Amino acid sequence: MGGGRARLAELVAVRDVYDVLTRYCRALDRADLAMMESVYWPDGEDIHGIYVGRASEFVPFIIGEITKYFTMGTHCLLNVHIDVDGDFAASESTLYSACRVRNDMAQDMLGSDYFAQLAGKGLDADHEMFVMAGRYLDRFEKRGGEWRILRRMVVTDWNACHPSNQILDEGMHRTLRPIGEWGKCDPVYANSRFVEGATP
Repeated sequence: MGGGRARLAELVAVRDVYDVLTRYCRALDRADLAMMESVYWPDGEDIHGIYVGRASEFVPFIIGEITKYFTMGTHCLLNVHIDVDGDFAASESTLYSACRVRNDMAQDMLGSDYFAQLAGKGLDADHEMFVMAGRYLDRFEKRGGEWRILRRMVVTDWNACHPSNQILDEGMHRTLRPIGEWGKCDPVYANSRFVEGATP
């Protein structure tokens, strides 16, 4: 019976850790600062390539960066492996992300070599997509019954950059509404569970 209770506790911990992982993606894709703050312990650490330092400073940094460089983004978790050891856990989550780059930030984001590759190909260099796959390597700690990230490292496995062929206002795409957006105007907040950006 004791083994059954231990296994149940482990399964609950895995569920709670997974909730933190998906909440990070939701917070990033909605540019929700309050929700992002609920993902990390403030004294935690993030090693993100573009940022290395305390989680408390990373949170406003990454929300600012995502809205600075992109008009919209989608972050998805694929394979997720979680190991629980008491009040600590470690996870490896495969990340797939596709983001639409802001026109005025494309040069900074993608670099001059990218645009040189497009020269003479008749492609629209004003609407770029940044697609990447990688992994989140996370260390979690449970404090006061709550799991949050204590340390995150982001590993990039590959990326692809290309002009976007997005269609929003022609053909059937005119009827595919609503369209997602940053912040509290996104349709997800109409569901009362997410209005305050807190955990369900």
